[in-house]
Amino acid sequence: MRTFTRAAVTLACVVLLPACSDSSNNSDSNTTYSATVTRTEFGIPHIKADDWGSLGYGYGYAYAQDNFCVTMREIVIASGRSAELMGEDGGDIDRDLFFRFLNGTEEEFRSNFVDALPQKVQDLVRGFAEGMNRYLRETGVENLPEGDAGCRNANWVYEIDDFGLWQHLRRIALGGSSDQGLIRAGLIAVNGPTPANASSLGEVQAPAAEALRSLGKTLRADDRGSNAILAGRDATQTGSSVLLGNPHQPWQGSGRWYEAHLTIPGEYDVAGASLQGLPFIGIGFTKDVAWTHTVDYASRFTLYELKLNPNDPMEYEYDGQWRKITSATVSAKALTASGEMETHQKTFYSSHYGMIIDLGGVNPLLAGWPLFNGNLMSIRDANLLTGIRSAGEFLQKAQSTNMAEYEAALTNVGNPVFHEFAADRHGDIFYGEVSAVPHVTTAQYNDCVIGLSKTIADLSSNAIISLDGSRSACEWGEDADSPPGTNLFGLSSRAIIRGGGTVGNSNNSYWLSDATKPLTGFPVVMGWLGGENMQQFLRTRITHLMIADRLNGSDVISSTPKFDAQTMKELMYQNRVHAAEVTLDDTLDICKTFADAPPADVSAEELDTLDDVCSVLATWDRHVNLDSRGAQVFTEYWAALRRELGDDFQDVITDPSFWKVDFDPTHPITTPSGVDASVASTVELVGRSLITAGERLRSNHVAFDAPWGDVQFLERNGENIPIHGGAGTMGVFGAIGVNLQDGGYRNPTGGNSYIQVVTWDDSDCPIADTILTHSQSTDPASPHYGDQTREYSAKRWVRFPFCEEDIAAAQIGETLTLEQ
Repeated sequence: MRTFTRAAVTLACVVLLPACSDSSNNSDSNTTYSATVTRTEFGIPHIKADDWGSLGYGYGYAYAQDNFCVTMREIVIASGRSAELMGEDGGDIDRDLFFRFLNGTEEEFRSNFVDALPQKVQDLVRGFAEGMNRYLRETGVENLPEGDAGCRNANWVYEIDDFGLWQHLRRIALGGSSDQGLIRAGLIAVNGPTPANASSLGEVQAPAAEALRSLGKTLRADDRGSNAILAGRDATQTGSSVLLGNPHQPWQGSGRWYEAHLTIPGEYDVAGASLQGLPFIGIGFTKDVAWTHTVDYASRFTLYELKLNPNDPMEYEYDGQWRKITSATVSAKALTASGEMETHQKTFYSSHYGMIIDLGGVNPLLAGWPLFNGNLMSIRDANLLTGIRSAGEFLQKAQSTNMAEYEAALTNVGNPVFHEFAADRHGDIFYGEVSAVPHVTTAQYNDCVIGLSKTIADLSSNAIISLDGSRSACEWGEDADSPPGTNLFGLSSRAIIRGGGTVGNSNNSYWLSDATKPLTGFPVVMGWLGGENMQQFLRTRITHLMIADRLNGSDVISSTPKFDAQTMKELMYQNRVHAAEVTLDDTLDICKTFADAPPADVSAEELDTLDDVCSVLATWDRHVNLDSRGAQVFTEYWAALRRELGDDFQDVITDPSFWKVDFDPTHPITTPSGVDASVASTVELVGRSLITAGERLRSNHVAFDAPWGDVQFLERNGENIPIHGGAGTMGVFGAIGVNLQDGGYRNPTGGNSYIQVVTWDDSDCPIADTILTHSQSTDPASPHYGDQTREYSAKRWVRFPFCEEDIAAAQIGETLTLEQ
C-alpha cells in the first residue's frame, strides 16, 4: 500500500527530470570533452565523439548556434524562474510555483533521481548543457540572435546546468497531462478547504457538458498531430521496408524539430531530428532501422474522486479508513514593475494518488473543497514517472539493428504520448500503442467510474476518466512486464502489429492502424479519440485510401503496385482534400437549389457572393497545391460547416442530418459521405456557409480564385514563401495549421514539420530523404532561417547524408573541433 509523504511526492513527481536550480553550473570541473562538428547542406550538423559526454557537448554547441534562445527561454520557465528573471509581465509566478513543487529541490534529485540514471544518459545531458554554455560564453549575451525567438541582451540568459536541461525535458513529457493548460490551472487553483457547493448532480450535468467537452479537446494539442505509413516486405517493390514519418508539430518554440546526426563510432550512430533542446534523436534512422511517431490520444492520467470526512475536509476515505491529505509550501521570486524582488508562496495539496485538482475553471459548479457532493478530486499522472525510462529508451532504440531489438527497447515504456512505428532493412515493420497509459482495465472502468465521475467521463467522451478513490480495487494495476513501480500497461497488453504488411495512422486510436485487420478489445484508456467503432478523422480515411490505391497501383502516382521510396514521397505531397472528394459534388448541386429559392433574408449581394464562390469551386482541382485556385473558398466553407455541425472534440461532423450516407463502423474508411440534399435545414446551412466563406475571404482581402501559394505563405525576412498543404480537419494528409488573416493564411503555426522517407538497398548506407519545413534556425540572420522552407515549397527533398563519403560530398564550411 502506497503512502504519499512530501519526499515521495518529490520523487514521484520528477522521475522524468531533476529539480529546479538557481545555480549557474554544477558539472564536474574535471570533466573533459572532445567532439567534431561537420555541417552539411541546409545547416545539418554531424557530431562525432568517442564518449557520451563529448557527444552531448558537441551537440549542445551545434544546436545553440542555431536555436540557443529557444531552449534558454524554456529552461527559465521549467525551472520556476520566469517571474524572477522575466518580471511579472513576462513571467508567470503561478506556473513557477507549480514547477517548484513538482520538481522539488536540487539536492533531493541529485540523490534520488539523477544519480540513479544510466551513466551515459547523465553524461549526455551534462555535456549538452556544457556545450550550450560554451556557445554563450563565446558569443556573449550582447551578440545573441534578435527577432521574435531571440534573446539578445535578455536579463534571463545565464549559464545552465544539467538540472535546468532535465527540467525542460520533463516539462515536454508533461505537456499532455499535468502541464496541459487547463489541468495545470486546476492544480494551481486549489487553495485548501472552502465552503461547500450546494449544487446537485443534475445542476452540474447540463451546464458542464460543453465545458467538459471543451476540456477534452484541449487535451489535444492543435498544432500537434502526425501521419505515419509503414510498408514492409510484402508491400514494397524492393522487399525492403519503406517508412514515412510526417509529424505535425509547432513551427515555433520548443515543439520545433532540429535535424542532426550523432555518432560514437562502434556504439551509436543515428540521424534524424530532435525536439528543441533534447540531446538525443527523437525521430530518425540508423544503418538498419528507422522509426517515427504520431501523437496518441490515449489516457495520460486519471482523476480520483475522494470521499471526504464530513468532520475533517483534510481526510478522505480509503478502504474504510481515513487518510490524511498532505500539504507542502514552496516559494518563488518575482521581479515587480518597480524593480523590487518579491517572494511568493503557494501551498499544494496531495492525496496518495497525486495532487488535488479544482475543475472550477471548466465550470464553476465543479469548484470548491468539498465539491457539491461532499467529495474532492485528485489526479494521478502517468507521465510523472516516464522520464526515468525515456532517454535510455530512445538511446536503446537507436542502437537496435532489427525489429526484435527495437521492440525490446520498448519494454521500458518510456514514450510519453506517441504511437510507435518502426521498420528495418530486412523488410520487417512494427506498430504499437506503447505510450504511458495507466493500467485501468475494462472491468475497473465499469466498476470504478460511477456518480460524478461517470458524468465527467461521459461528457468528455472518456478524455477525462475519474475513478472511485475510496477503494483500493480502483488503484491502477500492473502486468507481469509493466516497468517496475509505474502501474502502466506492459508491452504484452498493447495493440501491436508486426510483419511485412502496411500500417497507417493519423492520430486516431490503434483501431484501424491496419484498416484491413482492425485491432479490437482493448481498454478505453488506450484510445479515447477515434477509438473502436468510432467515426474517424478525414485525415485517417485519406491515409488508408491512399495506401490501398498505392498497393493496387490504381492512383495517379504509378501503375506499378506497391511502394518504393519515390512513390512514398509522391504520396506525401499529393495534397488531396478528402472533404471535397466526399462532399463537393453535392455541395455544388445544393448551391443551385439554394440560389433558386433562397430564404427571404438572403440579400441580392449575398446571392452574388454565392454565385462567385460556387463558380470558383466548380473549377477547383480539389487539392491544396500552390497552383490550386479555390482552395481558400473550400477551406472557409468547411470551417463554417464545422462551426455549426462539427464535433470539435472529435474533429469530425457527426450530425446524421448532414450526411447522405451515415457513418457505418463496418465501413469506417468510406463513411460517412455525401451531403443530404433532402433535408431542408442542411440545404440552408450549406448555402449560408458558402456565403460566409465568401464574406470572410473578401473581408480579409483574399481573392476567391487566387492561387493557393499566393494566399498561404511563411514570411521570412520580407519574403513570402508559398506553403502547400492545408487544414487537416478537411482531410488533408499534409496538414498545415494556420488562421485566415488580412491578406491570406500567413505564417503557419504548425503542421508538416520534419518529414522523412527512409528505405534501404544492399549498401550499408540508409536511403533517407527528408525535409524540415520551418528550416533549422530561428535566427533571422542565419542562412538556414528559411532555406529548407523554400525546398518544401517546391516539393523537393533533402538527401540526408549518413555515410562518411556522403557527408564529405555534402559538407559546407570547415569541420569544427571542440575541446574542453
